[in-house]
Amino acid sequence: MSKTPFFLYYRQGLEQPLQVTMKLVVDTLYLADYGANDSNSNYLRVPLRLCHYTLSEDSAIIFLGSSVEEYVVVPSSSSFFVPLIAMIDRRKKDVFGSLFKKKVLLPVAGLLAIIIVVYIVFSKVVPAVALKCISHRQEIAIGNNLYKSFVEDAEIDTAQSIVAQQFANKLHLSTDYPIRVTVLKDTVVNAFAFPGGHLVIYTGILNKIEKPEELVALLSHEASHVNNRHNLKEILSNLSTSFVITLLTQGGGGLSKVIMGNANNLQMLSYSRNLEREADNEGMKLMVSNDINPIGMKWLMEDLQKLNDEVPSNISFLSNHPLTEERIRNATNFSNKYRFMKTPMDDKQLLLWDELKEE
Repeated sequence: MSKTPFFLYYRQGLEQPLQVTMKLVVDTLYLADYGANDSNSNYLRVPLRLCHYTLSEDSAIIFLGSSVEEYVVVPSSSSFFVPLIAMIDRRKKDVFGSLFKKKVLLPVAGLLAIIIVVYIVFSKVVPAVALKCISHRQEIAIGNNLYKSFVEDAEIDTAQSIVAQQFANKLHLSTDYPIRVTVLKDTVVNAFAFPGGHLVIYTGILNKIEKPEELVALLSHEASHVNNRHNLKEILSNLSTSFVITLLTQGGGGLSKVIMGNANNLQMLSYSRNLEREADNEGMKLMVSNDINPIGMKWLMEDLQKLNDEVPSNISFLSNHPLTEERIRNATNFSNKYRFMKTPMDDKQLLLWDELKEE
């Protein structure tokens, strides 16, 4: 603490300024009558955060509050001059920072928190609730409507569709949905599933796969997307909030109306890495349950991986089922557990496979 001989203190109502001593303790300014002893003086206590000042050539006028009616003059020659000015400036910055945090940063942080919560609710919670509102029967009806709308402008290979359906009928692909296979005449290397059980396969991908086990893997993978309602989950996640609200208030029929106009976009629906991994694993389990060696999934991935440089990814199976080293490694590890599985496909299935390849 420091003490000066005296400073001039001004206040409205005083005929003449008072001579006062000054103490500066931490963030508080103390003023007392000049000549009074510490033991018997009454100090005027002023927090520095309330002070402000103006400078002249040889002094600083320290205002002791928000008004200019009470102040003390500190000569520039005084040892108090520099530290007092510096401490008032620092306290003002601290107060400004605190106010900035309270008035700007805290509301912004609160707004961001609200945005994050709203995003989670509408991207995760609401679609999950909406999914529970749709029964399997409604989902099948939605898928049928989407399928009909989609194939209106497509060229169906009727002969191959019949054979592919017979091939699929030899497998047990779903207990909840009727699996119906349609082959479309197109060089596009693609395949995808509609909600409720419709599987669409292009002749382009049939021409690229080399073994019947790969077709089983392809059908099993797409059927797993259907069985686990992956396509419906992704559709709900991609819908805007207003569409989801329509679904919740109007039921499955509301969803069908909302997405019917976008049926052609379903073939480009992309699944998350977790959903692809789940469809791979569930698909290989389906293969095992049908006495087909799951190595067919590995073969399918390896054949499709060769097409990376041949087929534009935006019009291929790879765009909505991107192949990664992780997926291929997962298929390899899974199939290794069944490397001694020798149960062959029955003759009827092999004949159907040959017929598909001949077409």
